Amino acid sequence: MNDLGIFLQRLERRTDPTALLEHIVGGPADDWQRKFLTSSSPFAMCLASRRIGKSQTTGVLAAQTVSMPNRTVLILSPTLAQSTLLFKKCLQAWHELGLSIQKTRLTQQVMELANGSAIVCVPAGQDGESARGWGVKDGGLLIYEEGAFIPDAVFDATLPIREEGGRILLITTPGRVGGFAHRLWVDNDEVEKITARSTDLPRMADKVAFDRKYQPPLTFAIEHELRWSGGGTPFFAPETIEKAFTDMPELKLRDIYAAA
Repeated sequence: MNDLGIFLQRLERRTDPTALLEHIVGGPADDWQRKFLTSSSPFAMCLASRRIGKSQTTGVLAAQTVSMPNRTVLILSPTLAQSTLLFKKCLQAWHELGLSIQKTRLTQQVMELANGSAIVCVPAGQDGESARGWGVKDGGLLIYEEGAFIPDAVFDATLPIREEGGRILLITTPGRVGGFAHRLWVDNDEVEKITARSTDLPRMADKVAFDRKYQPPLTFAIEHELRWSGGGTPFFAPETIEKAFTDMPELKLRDIYAAA
């Protein structure tokens, strides 16, 4: 490839988050990733299977966002370990962008840039106190990573962080029925909803087949088929309950006697 071709390729990655993701993973983006990366909804939610590329996709979106001046990306994760892992994905994506914008501060969870933008990954904790003081506006992003496992009290405390022009993204595997994320997915029609199911993706076929063979049916249904879980383990597996129903008409006793 000549110098012009390399320049155009880099330019595309800097302007198109899907192109950047495809460069990093070395293959085509999934439909759900395209929707997630290009969404303009003020509040979007992605319900996704495990190991499907949530952190990598989020890292790309974060890097693309802070390439513009004065934009904040605040990412709330349930634990410190998740925040640290996700932040590494953000740094990888930023490196692959290849921009000349200098870092003015870099820690294990914060990257501040000379253009006034920043990526901040913090554990949500039980009450969201670690995120207080931040504001997300004018093209910035407030991202809830694994939002179904973040306590409802955190949402109460942190949703006001989003200000005019800011966007909220919630990406998660299924969690408990009745929590904030579940209510959002089931009941709120104003939220853009994106489904990322591993059983729909050919690239996940080997993992799906392995897990189907060795995982308990309920675990497989939650992690791969995106089934929300209750507060405990059900006495009957969902598949058993489903098989107990039939489309056949109800059989009356008088029909049995008439047939005899």
